[in-house]
Order: sequence, then structure tokens, then C-alpha cells
Amino acid sequence: MSKIRILPDVVANRIAAGEVVERPASIVKECLENALDAQAHQIDLAVERGGKESIRIRDDGEGMTQDDAILAFERHATSKIRTAEELMAIQTFGFRGEALAAIGSVARVTLTTKLHGATSGTEVCLEGGKLRHVREVAAPGGTEILVRDLFFNLPARRKFLKTEATEAFHITNLVTHYALAHPQCGFTLQHNGRQVLAVTATTDLRARAYQLFGANMLDSLAPVEFAQGGIAVGGFVSRPHVQRTSRDGQYLFVNRRFVRDKLIGRALSDAYRNILPPGVFPAAMLFVEVPPDMVDVNVHPQKTEVRFRTPQHVLESIVTAVQQALGRSPQFAPFPTTAATPPAHPPISPAATSPSTETRRPSAPAVQAALQALAPPPPVTVPASPGRNERQPPPFFTATPHPDAGSGSATPSAATLPTPEPLDEATARLHSILGGRPRTRCAGTVRQAHPTRPTAELHPPDGRRTDVRILGQIHDSYIVAADADGLLLIDQHVAHERILFEQRVRALLARDVLVQMLLTPLVVDLSPAQATVFDALESELEAAGFRTTRLAGRTVAVQGVPADLSAEDAKTLLTELLDALVSEQQTVSREHFLRELAASLACRAAIKVNMNLTPEKMTWLVDELFQCEQPTNCPHGRPIILRFDMSLIERGFKRS
Repeated sequence: MSKIRILPDVVANRIAAGEVVERPASIVKECLENALDAQAHQIDLAVERGGKESIRIRDDGEGMTQDDAILAFERHATSKIRTAEELMAIQTFGFRGEALAAIGSVARVTLTTKLHGATSGTEVCLEGGKLRHVREVAAPGGTEILVRDLFFNLPARRKFLKTEATEAFHITNLVTHYALAHPQCGFTLQHNGRQVLAVTATTDLRARAYQLFGANMLDSLAPVEFAQGGIAVGGFVSRPHVQRTSRDGQYLFVNRRFVRDKLIGRALSDAYRNILPPGVFPAAMLFVEVPPDMVDVNVHPQKTEVRFRTPQHVLESIVTAVQQALGRSPQFAPFPTTAATPPAHPPISPAATSPSTETRRPSAPAVQAALQALAPPPPVTVPASPGRNERQPPPFFTATPHPDAGSGSATPSAATLPTPEPLDEATARLHSILGGRPRTRCAGTVRQAHPTRPTAELHPPDGRRTDVRILGQIHDSYIVAADADGLLLIDQHVAHERILFEQRVRALLARDVLVQMLLTPLVVDLSPAQATVFDALESELEAAGFRTTRLAGRTVAVQGVPADLSAEDAKTLLTELLDALVSEQQTVSREHFLRELAASLACRAAIKVNMNLTPEKMTWLVDELFQCEQPTNCPHGRPIILRFDMSLIERGFKRS
């Protein structure tokens, strides 16, 4: 007797349902995609008990004839493609022709549809894959699908469904994705009779993002716009001060198709490297557009994964697009208004249509504590600086020893010691700070008291911020400055670290690194994992200034190191760098390696906290910082500048 037999259609459909219908959200996805393919302008959804009891999806799309409505529930029945060649240039969402057959085999389904202009519609009912009836009904133009009692005939599968709240979250998240990708279409979603989401048709992504997430989230996003070599990248990405503990806030699309693509996620991480700290993730609404023949969407039963023909080109385009977006009009992290740890940025909640949260009002003592040490230095004049890439710190940039840490002979300069002053003078000085009285500007020359200043003067050709005024230094660690929007607190260590990092990245990428040879080579014993990374990057280490020789086994002799790195630090830096690359467990690109090296070098060479700086040193540091590509965060992700807005200051003094 033969052991091999053809499975009955009912069994085959249930097996297919195991791939296509993972949970109620899977049904919503398939029906949403069919509605969008049918050119719908309005899609209304209503679910009960997280979709486990019922899912109703209504659209005003093209609709179907009676014959098409019946045929749609057959396996591999589709109107989207006809030949195998069309699989290489798919421009619709659905094309497999398995979704309705799979859904109908594990639920009770009622399909009601009518062509626009037809005299009557069609109702098709299925139960567990069996056709119950087909009849003419009165219906509006478009299609409505009602799915009830999911997995009623597969109790084991039904037990694996999550709680009602969890399933409802997945449905809401999915509808949010498609609402973002298709602003030209209106969407509504109800759960247990309560409205969860409602957006009207609009013309652009920004308006749709406002409808879904509110103005607060939009204010923290940077617009992305990039096109090169047939690849276009658009959307929004979060500023560096928005940090999430998961990727839940990342909405990723390829040709308007919602995907969970590891390549795009990796590209986002690479774009934020040396901007965000490890273990946190940015928020993003990212749309990648490629020619249909350059992407294969037929690699996953649920069509949530894609494969690019030139993945490296796509990755580089996304990284470039995001980095360019972050470099335009950088925003600084808001100053915490309470002594407690500031709360994380509110998550992108798809269930809320206006998730704005009110910022806590600071108390007057909090404002006064932040302002009390702001003794401004006297006006000084510094000669004009040379070109951007050639600018060097003043020759006296060696930090003045802290009076408490050095010898008794160290005498702080008069400009750094606040002197007692009468109360009236202190009040007048604070008023001048809040009122914007001209003081030393960032470029280091005396600002003239003019009521108005032309735009060209505020933004000269070399990109310097002349609207920033240096006010002083707190605890020999933080530079206090002011601009038109309020106060800026600048961490001098990480500010210098960012400056040195970008200088070293440019030098390393250009292979313009000075090397100092060691009289006595350093001997380093590597672990097996470190040795593997070392072999892959040996040539890059040499280009970065390390002269090494592989000895017996896993022993390496270091004969030369970068000129600005001490021999004592070279061994530690090399092993730490290899360990960091090992922990990432992926192929390391040349630029990735060089950026990690530059970050390590910059951290060791940057000025430290508890170092007194003269006004000239602070001026140079702030000038250089504002010319960096990313002046908001250090290479390890820490914020460089905290902003204390004028609105918060005025509220603290009860002036609002």
C-alpha cells in the first residue's frame, strides 16, 4: 500500500493557516492589504476581545462580482499576478492567493461585497473551510469581511493565543503601521465598542504622524529625505535625546510595505553609532523606496521580510540619509526640571491620538540653584581662527590645576573666582542674563549692543554660532552659556571628546595618522576570539597607526602606536577595542572599526572634569563644538549640552 498521498484541501488549508494566521493581527494584516490593493479611501475596523471573538473590516474599494467573491476563497486564487515573471516586480501587497482560503479554514467568515454602480451585492459565508451559502444582498460599494470565532475548530491553537490586551495591542500596532504608510486613506479602529484610532485622509506623512502621535513627538523628530542610485529614503527619525529601550518605536517600510527587516534595523543602529549609548534605540518612521525588481518580497509566508539585490547599497543609503537628517538643525536635550532621574521620552503609543504630556513646572529654587554660579567673565578679544579642519586650541590649552587638587602654589585666575557683590548688582546681572543683555559671544569677540542683528551676522559663512554667549563655569566641569532660547550647560569633557572624535575619524579615514615607534615593543596575548578579529583587521590597525607583528600562537608584538597615544594606554586600548568588536558578533566594517578606535582615542585625550578653563579656552571649545556634525552627543552617547528653555525659567519665577 502506498505511503504517500495527496492531502485533502481542508487539511492543506489548515496547514497553510498555521503559516499565514499566527494571531488575530495576521487576519487584520491580510484584509488591510487587500483593501489597499482595491484602492480603498476609507477603512473601518472593529474587533471584539482582541480579535478572538470577531474582526470586522469594511472598505470602500473596488468590490467584487459574485463569481470573484466565491473564487477568492480558493487556494492560490489571486488577481494580482498571472505569470512567474511578475514575481520579480511585485507592486501590490497581496499576491499569493492563500490568505482568504487559510482564514476561512480556521474561522467563520462572512464576505459581503459589491461593485460600485452594481444593483446588488454578494454575501459568501464559510465555516471551517466549508461553503455554507452564497446569496445576493443589499450592500454599499466596496467589501466587508467579518471573521468570527478564530480557531473554533482548532482548540489547541486557540489556547496559544495571548491575552485580550496583548492581541489588541498587536492589532493596534499593525493598523498604526498601515495608517502611517498610507496617509491618503482614512482609518478607524474600535475595540470592544470603544474607539482606539481615528485618522482622516491627508496629503503627507507629517500630517498623518501628527494625527497619530501628536505635536510633542513630532517636535523631537528630524525629517529624512535622501535619494541616490535608484534608492530613496524618507520619513522621520528621533533626535539623540529620545532614547527607547526597545525597537517598538521603529516603523519600517519598503515600497510602502510594512516589514520587520534586520538590514534596515542594523542600518539605523549604524547611523546612531557614536551618538546613542549602547542598549538604547531610536524611534523612526522610515520609508525605503527601491525599484520593484531590486527587492524580493516573496521570502516569508506573512510577507514581513524582504531580500534586497544589493543590500550593502541599501544599508549605506539609509545610514547616510539618517546621519544627514541628524546633522541638520541639531536639538539639545532638555534640562531636567527635578532632582530625580528624568522620565524617558513618552513612547510612541498607537492607541492614543494625542499623547502629549505636560512638562513639570520647575520650582523657583531649582531655577535659582542653576543660575547662582553664573558669574560672567569679562569681555575678551581673540584673533580670528583659521579654517575649520586646521583650527587648533590656544597655546595655553593646558588645563589649570584645580586649587583643591594641586599644590598650594597653584593660584586660580581672577576671572574664575566670583567676588561678593551687593544684592542690587546681583539682581541686575540676573536680569541682564534673562533679558539678553549683550556679553561675550561664542566667537570670542565683544558683542555690540544693537537692538537687531542681521541674519548673516548670526550665521557667518564658517558656520560659527555667534548668538551663544559664554557666562562662566560650574565646578570647573561644566560651561554655562546662553542663547536666544535660554541657558545651555555644556559638559566640557564630552564636548572636547566629540571634537577630537570627529577630527580623528577624518584623519583615520584619510589614512593620515602619525605613528610613534616604541623602543621596546609591547607584547599582547590575545584570546581566540580576539585573535580572530585581529586577523580580520590587521591591515586596518596598521592604517590606524598600530605597527604589529604576529608572533607564535596568539601573541602579538606592538612596535608602534598612534602618535597621540601613550605606550601605557596602547595595550589596554588594543584589547578593549578587540573585545568590543568581538561582543558585537558580526562582520565589522572598516568605518565601524575606525570609529570605535577614534572614540577610544578621543576619550583618553579629551580634557577632564575638575579642570579650570579660562574664558579663551571655553570660547575655543564651544566654537569648535558647534562646528561638529553631531554637537548634541559624545561618541558614547552621553548628552553634551542640556538646554534650560526661557519658558521654564519664566515659569519658575512665576512670570508666565
